[in-house]
Amino acid sequence: MKLRNQLDIFDHDPARLAKANRDAAEQALTDVQFSPAIRQERHDHYMAEALRLEALANLCKAA
Repeated sequence: MKLRNQLDIFDHDPARLAKANRDAAEQALTDVQFSPAIRQERHDHYMAEALRLEALANLCKAA
């Protein structure tokens, strides 16, 4: 069975994924099972991904 590596542009909308990452970043700051340093690290990771996806979404709009 061959696996698909390409994302479906209608199901994997960069703007929607960016919002999901922003929501995850907010949640990461309140996850009590992690230390404060790890919480901040997770938040920063999700925010970086959200910014990357927002840039991709803006690039798609310009095209």
